[in-house]
Amino acid sequence: MLALPINRFEVIGMMNTRRGCRYRLSAAMFAAGLLIWLSFVGSAAAFPDIQGDPNADRIRHLQEEGVVSGDANGRFRPDDRLTYAEGVSMIVKGLKLGLDGIRFVKEPKASDSYDFVLDGKWYSDAFITASFYLDMPRSVKPDLSMTRERFAYHLYRGISSKAGFALPKPKLVIEDAADIAPEYRESVQLLLFAGIAELDKDRRFEPKRAITRSEAAGMVYEASAFLRQLEASGKPAKASDPSPLTDLKLESAPLTGEVNTVTVRATAPHPGYGIRVASIVFDQGKAFLHVEPVMPNPDRIYPQVLTEVSTAVYIGSEYKPVLALPE
Repeated sequence: MLALPINRFEVIGMMNTRRGCRYRLSAAMFAAGLLIWLSFVGSAAAFPDIQGDPNADRIRHLQEEGVVSGDANGRFRPDDRLTYAEGVSMIVKGLKLGLDGIRFVKEPKASDSYDFVLDGKWYSDAFITASFYLDMPRSVKPDLSMTRERFAYHLYRGISSKAGFALPKPKLVIEDAADIAPEYRESVQLLLFAGIAELDKDRRFEPKRAITRSEAAGMVYEASAFLRQLEASGKPAKASDPSPLTDLKLESAPLTGEVNTVTVRATAPHPGYGIRVASIVFDQGKAFLHVEPVMPNPDRIYPQVLTEVSTAVYIGSEYKPVLALPE
């Protein structure tokens, strides 16, 4: 549409050289002004209040994908408490959950599944989708804030709905593990194990604290990255085929200024087992280590005692090592 006036100016200009020069000049000035305006609008669209936030890059990425948006003033408000409406929408969009393949006898409504979620709101469709994947309680209230443990639980349910996989039962040191509700504890541990969630410097998760918009965005971004590396591995472990290795641990120590020695340790049923790194997937500054057991020689007899096994690889120091799925 913007090209039409310019073409019209040029056609008139062929009829009158002097007037055409004036029109073409005006058109050129208009086009230049338009480019400046578009450039300004593009830069203004970025959230102005996330500078210095530890999740700034993740938030920008989610904004580009349409997962998160700002308020009426274009701000993201990273330190604000996340509401259920915002959290459910973020998980559904970030993990690309949908209703494709689900057949309905009538059009689904949010009010069919929840007591306090109204129909026709900006978040209604996300809650409808969440009712199939995220194990949302019927009594949920969209305007209430989400705690860190509840957000972790619903995020994990969303991840699990996207792909079948099994992780070795993690053994993590969480100083406030006793504060995590039993029904959410496994979800929190597995998100920490997969590198989707993080502990603070005191190794605390703070499960009862309201999660901030920044923290939630960071976890959704990492969950999306986890699903990408799961797909890239091409051979996710199935829940029906658990690994014999348990209590997997990862240690990283500098070898040189540019290379780290990364050691993976695990507990095996007996000395006949071993462990090896099957593959490494590099994505978004992380190195996802896929480990698998080395099976024992079936012709030998081993003492049935728990045994620690380990293996080491060398990774550039610019990457953060993360234990991923056994292939």
